[in-house]
Amino acid sequence: MNDLSLRTRLLLYILLIALLVWGAASSLAWWQTRHAIDEVFDTQQMLFAKRLATANLSELTAEDAAFGPLPKTRHLVGMGDSGRLDDDALGFAIFDERGALLLSDNDHGHEFGYSAQTGFLDKPLEGDDDEMWRILYITTPDKRFTIAVGQEKDYRSDLVNEIVFGQLWPWLFGLPLMMLLTAWIVRRELFPLKHTADELAQRTPDDSTPLAPESVPPEARPMVTALNALFVRVSSMLERERQFTADAAHELRSPLTALRIQSEVALLAEENGKTRRNALNNLITGIDRTSRLVDQLLALSRLDGNSSLMSELNHIDWRRLAAEVVEEATPTADQKAITLTLQEDDLPEVVKGNPVLLKMLLGNLVNNALRYTQQGGAVTVTLQHSRILVTDNGPGVMPSHLTRLGERFFRPPGATENGSGLGLSIVKRIARLHDFQICWQNRPEGGFQVVVGFAGQ
Repeated sequence: MNDLSLRTRLLLYILLIALLVWGAASSLAWWQTRHAIDEVFDTQQMLFAKRLATANLSELTAEDAAFGPLPKTRHLVGMGDSGRLDDDALGFAIFDERGALLLSDNDHGHEFGYSAQTGFLDKPLEGDDDEMWRILYITTPDKRFTIAVGQEKDYRSDLVNEIVFGQLWPWLFGLPLMMLLTAWIVRRELFPLKHTADELAQRTPDDSTPLAPESVPPEARPMVTALNALFVRVSSMLERERQFTADAAHELRSPLTALRIQSEVALLAEENGKTRRNALNNLITGIDRTSRLVDQLLALSRLDGNSSLMSELNHIDWRRLAAEVVEEATPTADQKAITLTLQEDDLPEVVKGNPVLLKMLLGNLVNNALRYTQQGGAVTVTLQHSRILVTDNGPGVMPSHLTRLGERFFRPPGATENGSGLGLSIVKRIARLHDFQICWQNRPEGGFQVVVGFAGQ
């Protein structure tokens, strides 16, 4: 069923519903009509029997039954409207108090049989087990006569079927016309969706032009709105990918060129051991720098547009996380004789986040501070209730460059340390994923300070 088109499924469902409703309506109409017909004819039988009961029956004798049945209705009326010609479906009989038949009106009255029980009885005629009759027995006020008025049950059933199906057959014959009109209406109403599908099929991958929600039915407008939002996200992602690829290619070109130069120098300095060693040392340094750059590029690529990184959050133990970062950065600090300390002013607020990303955030801040702090300086990581501070006593950043910190591949002019300008970009991206606030500023007493605020997360 799911392989069929929406239009075909709608038509099949409508046809099935129409047939089910038609069948249910037919059954209900048949039951109601049958009930009404039974009430009408039972009332007629009762009135007929009452009229006979009030007639002068005192002179009837058993010899009167020898006169035979009364003539047919059409023989009495002659030409003109004589009612239903099968008037033998209704009959009566009159019995005396001993059960002897005194009078009957047709071929079936004498077959009713006598019954001492009064009221309606459903039973076959005497000598005929095929036809069921509904017979009313009443007695006259003087208890001398029993009057029986009966009607053939098939007559009632035929009349019910004639009334019910006479009304329902036109609807059944009109069903094909209804389905044709429904198919035309469904096709007409679904045409905007087909037009939208054709428009999407002809789009180029970078076409982010929004669809017009007014051109589709109201039920499909949320889908069109969602598609437009998807186009914006995909376009933004493609733009970031293009920019990322261009920036990565630009940043990798310089270190790769330097690596090639140092390799050529090492090859040419076969007889000069000192020059060759210097070239190999520079080659190792360049490889380390390029590896660090590639790692940062991969980290930034994973962070951009990857909301799944925040699907599973854990409670962050800032004490343990900061202690691990400080411990891992201690060898680098020792190489420059920098004093790296972890200070706790207050118990940090419990927050939820991705511990791997937050460790990367704090590690980048500490490594960045160590890189730009002079020999023998100091770097401090301070834990407070609603924020973390990473401070150093280095040269700081020119005020005009503070606003550009966190841009990809931006390095303040005059920076002497090797770097790619991606460390603070990664920090900024991780903070945005966690709804943290990042603030970097120069310290009045000298140096640089980064504040990571997570209050109200």
